[in-house]
Amino acid sequence: MELSRQGVDWADKALRRLEEMARARGFSDLLEEHLKPAREAETVDPRGLVVEDAEKGVKVVIKDVRVIREGGRPRVIVEYEVNGKAKSFSFIWGVTTRGRVIAGMKLNDERAITLATLLGDGAIGEKRGSITLTARHLLALAKYKGAGWELLRWYAEVMKE
Repeated sequence: MELSRQGVDWADKALRRLEEMARARGFSDLLEEHLKPAREAETVDPRGLVVEDAEKGVKVVIKDVRVIREGGRPRVIVEYEVNGKAKSFSFIWGVTTRGRVIAGMKLNDERAITLATLLGDGAIGEKRGSITLTARHLLALAKYKGAGWELLRWYAEVMKE
């Protein structure tokens, strides 16, 4: 997928052929489920994204979203600015004993609206306290530059185990 996006001709042809074969065999739903995150990976630059909750008087400007590996697990770091003050929060992904991919973190107003926007999950914007993120949320983060490929690589590694 990444090679195709970079203009590598054979990769683009291989991807198109894979999509044709999946549709011809009736697997288009699986194709969409598994290739969509890879197709969208790192296509959105979150820097400069403004998130606002006028009711609570909170305005956040996202400065960066990136992933670093810690002990083989990805830590997502979100840097943002509120009223001219630089702030950040992070959370680390892991796998439960039952094989579920999760990340936990504590929310306040700023973090809640920022995460709700980044994840496309408005319900998070209303929550406070501890929250558990799931694989669905990880895949939603994959579209952001600086996070996508690292998250998808880790997700593929843990799902094949």
